Amino acid sequence: MNLMKWLRKNNKKIMAIVVIVLMVAFIGGSSFQYLFRGSGGAKDAIAYFGPAGKQKITHLDRMAAEQEINILNALGGDNIARAQGLGGLLMSDLVFRQNRSAAVLEMARQTIQRNRYRISDKQLAETSNLEGVPTDMYWILLCEEARAAGIHVSDDEVGQLLERLIPQLFDKRTYREVIPAMMQRLNVPEERIVATFGKLLSVLQYSQVIATMESLTGSQIKHMASGEAESLSADFVQFKAAYFTDKDEKPADEAVAEQFHRYKTFFPGDVNEANPFGFGYRLPDRVRFDYIALKLSDVVAVAKAPTEEEAEQYYQDNREQQFTERKPSDPNDPNSKPVETVKSYAEVAGTIMNQLRRERVLTKAEQILQEARTQADTGLQTANFGGQEPTLEQRMRQAGDYMKIAEELGKKHGLALYSGRTGSLSAINVQNDKHLRRMYLMNSGYNPMPLSQLLFSVKELGEHATVLFSMPPAEMYLSVGPARDPMAATATDMTGQIMMIARVVEVEKNAPPTGPDMVYSTKTLGLGEPADAKNETFFVGEQVANDVKAVDAWDLTKTRAQEFMALTAKDGWDKAIAQFNQLYGKQAATDPNDPNVFRLDQQMGLQRIAKADLEVLATQVASSPASQIVLNQAADEGRFVNRLYSLIPPKSNAPAQFPLLVDYQPHQSYYVLKDLSVQRVTQEDFQKRKGMIVRREEYNQVETLSAVHFHPGNILKRMNFRFAHPTDEPTEEQPPDKAKEAS
Repeated sequence: MNLMKWLRKNNKKIMAIVVIVLMVAFIGGSSFQYLFRGSGGAKDAIAYFGPAGKQKITHLDRMAAEQEINILNALGGDNIARAQGLGGLLMSDLVFRQNRSAAVLEMARQTIQRNRYRISDKQLAETSNLEGVPTDMYWILLCEEARAAGIHVSDDEVGQLLERLIPQLFDKRTYREVIPAMMQRLNVPEERIVATFGKLLSVLQYSQVIATMESLTGSQIKHMASGEAESLSADFVQFKAAYFTDKDEKPADEAVAEQFHRYKTFFPGDVNEANPFGFGYRLPDRVRFDYIALKLSDVVAVAKAPTEEEAEQYYQDNREQQFTERKPSDPNDPNSKPVETVKSYAEVAGTIMNQLRRERVLTKAEQILQEARTQADTGLQTANFGGQEPTLEQRMRQAGDYMKIAEELGKKHGLALYSGRTGSLSAINVQNDKHLRRMYLMNSGYNPMPLSQLLFSVKELGEHATVLFSMPPAEMYLSVGPARDPMAATATDMTGQIMMIARVVEVEKNAPPTGPDMVYSTKTLGLGEPADAKNETFFVGEQVANDVKAVDAWDLTKTRAQEFMALTAKDGWDKAIAQFNQLYGKQAATDPNDPNVFRLDQQMGLQRIAKADLEVLATQVASSPASQIVLNQAADEGRFVNRLYSLIPPKSNAPAQFPLLVDYQPHQSYYVLKDLSVQRVTQEDFQKRKGMIVRREEYNQVETLSAVHFHPGNILKRMNFRFAHPTDEPTEEQPPDKAKEAS
């Protein structure tokens, strides 16, 4: 038969086949499987769960769960869940995954930090790992878990709640306006909508019930109340052992070597029985990075100045939002009827021009640095590494030359661009630098991202790499930025303001130094200023030698403190302090212009730091490169306050007599106390605080455990979840005994 005749004769069949193929291609492979599976396949098990591992999840179950999630989406269930606190937010991120954004986890992180929940960044990040299980299956498991526990919200209660919620969620539209439209759009009955919303409430309620099983004891409440309300006040003069050492004296090499080897594995401030002074020489995680920076004050000269016409247009476009305010109609009566007052253009012209200038400067600076970043990273982004992740050597070869790029762009745009490579900087070094500590990436999600966090997020730092939520971690030799001070957008003077890009080129994980003679650079940014020429270095042996001299001067320090006490008894505190500054101030001073080393220090409101608070801090800073140093500093503050508390007899508010001499080895110091007192918690104050503490701690417990309850791995484990295998159950074509034989 002629081909053309056959095509004309069968054109309707051919078109039908084409339409079916196009439909399948459009709706996807999963729907293709549904089309050809038949009604029997819809009831086959996809997965099993339950105590015996025999409860099925079928294709029909998944279809029903998907419909329920769509119903909840239409009702705004994700926003309703998020409004219930951290637990609801985590549940929403798990079940309504299609609505998620990086801002959600960043909001969760800030909630955790602000309320001091015992949840680490790593633990929070793990809640995003679905472990290969679709979100609708988690919805099925959570609903079944709540149902099995007997948690149920009646349809009447759900209906009443929806009648109150819907006007708030749907712009004051009523239940009777919203639900019928939803029924028609989703093709579901009202009972299904109400029952599905009831399931959401049950899941949230069960998570709260399961997290409040542990009650606070009376002694715990009293301990918390005293820790929060009690405070110490102390007046003292500090005598550091370093004040009484000979700065020109050099300890014996043998003593330095012994001191180094004994404490080289400790972080500074790691106080324990074997290390009462808290010596430590272990080096923290460090990074070296290249940078290109410019001064915003230089950009002012090359940025296009705004015109009067642009300023007037800005005024017209923003008059209602920015330049209209409500004031009392009678200036002498603040309670009089408010009226809207619009500021004239003449009143705000100067403000608008300054704002537009700042915006032009920031935009121009960002354009220049984005151009630099593009040139620096093009080779890395376009290189073909054969489908493999590039090695450090390959990255280094493909990365652009920062120095050359800065020089060429400086000539092109008519201003100075500064480039260089830093020394090995710890997170503390970065935070102590006057420029680096102010650098933030402004377009990184929910909140500006500190450059210091991003630099220490490279995976080469291992478990100590900073966990990020609003953006991907930094990669070696790949530029990040531009970064700037957030205050630059409102600064009236751009002097001292910079903008920069950076790329990490070297990582050194925390480790003991190679020896007391180890030296490395800690230089930061070079911006063409005289102070930048100084090449900062860290010499391990210098710190070791100073510690050796402090130990040698420990007994002498006690003698001097006792000498000071005798002078206070004879001449009074003011004369004793003045005399000690004359005798030892010049020797002790680190600043030659300030010989008044000895002074009366007044500390008010010193409070104990509970062990639980330290545990919370340890959890929250676990992924920080400076975590151990931060923890050691916090623990030191707690120990010092506890040492002062130990001087006050029980059932008393102060020691029996003054002055009082006390040693504190972690500070390598003796203290002479002029006064010390404690403000105790009264019974009346305790009764006022008791209820608040119970409510707060119960709520904190619920929120903290929500990260455990809604952790995907924990859900799968406690529900005994597993995917089905072909041999788990017989097919329709095969009798049960044959199926067992086949397996």
